[in-house]
Order: sequence, then structure tokens, then C-alpha cells
Amino acid sequence: MTPHRLLKIGLIPLLLLTGGMRTETKVVDAAPAGQPPEERAVQNKLPQSHSPLWEKFFKCKVGYNEKSGLYHIAVTDEVKAMAGKTITLNGFVMPLDASDHTKHFLLTRRTPVCFFCPPGEPNEVVEVVAPRRIEWTDKIVTVSGPLSLIDNGEKGMFFKIVADAVK
Repeated sequence: MTPHRLLKIGLIPLLLLTGGMRTETKVVDAAPAGQPPEERAVQNKLPQSHSPLWEKFFKCKVGYNEKSGLYHIAVTDEVKAMAGKTITLNGFVMPLDASDHTKHFLLTRRTPVCFFCPPGEPNEVVEVVAPRRIEWTDKIVTVSGPLSLIDNGEKGMFFKIVADAVK
């Protein structure tokens, strides 16, 4: 994986550019910014969560600013209305630490195949803080808790659940 590709998917900490610099933004639509089309085609053949909430999140359009190295998102009114409300979402656990037991992880719509790259796009990943440590599994888990809309363009994170329960 090239350093440029790592920068585009937000895995290398980025320096925030400041000042009056003019920047251009491109909107990520059919061609994902962080995942090549051939990789996405293979990913589509693997198990996925079919929770209808993922479709709602996916309708939020993601953009990437080449000059600043930051993602941004246009959150739909439907998703904005869910903010602060308890939702139940299922997906795959992608730990944020090197332990077999974790309480801070990413919940992904698609099967993770690499621990260094979230599968899919920023609108297919939710940051989760669980009430207790859970054992890592490659099976789908269900998370319930209030949805927060966050704005972390550096990491490409826009949704978070501080979970009441993880099953």
C-alpha cells in the first residue's frame, strides 16, 4: 500500500493545513476514495450486515479534500433526526487496540479483511464504545445505544454509538 493511498484513507496522521489556502473538494460517489474498485468488487462477495440503517448512513455523501487531506460528509435529514436517539445496528467488529477483548471498536457494514484498513467507506463505519470489554469475533454483532454525529474529517469518522449493549 502506497503512502499516498494511506493518506487518502486516513491512516497516517495528517497535518492540518491552515491559512487562506484555496482548496478543492471532490465528492466520493460511485468510486470510493479509500478502496479501489477491484477491491470493492471482491469485498462485495463477502458477508455484509443487511441492517436497513446502513443504507440510511450510506445516503450521506462523503467528500475528500485532496489538499487538506480531510474527509467531510453531507448528513441527510433522516440521519440527523436519529442523532441522540437509541438505535440498534449490527455489523462486524474491528478492534482499535491489539487485544482479543475490546470495548472501543469500529462497527463495519462489510467484513473486515485487513486490520489496517476499515472495509468500505466512512459512511459504512461507526465508532463504538461498549459498556464492557467484548471478545473479538468474526461474526456479526448487534450494538444498541444513542447515535452521535461526530465530525472527525482527519480520521473519516462521522457516526458514534456509546453502547448500552453489545450482543
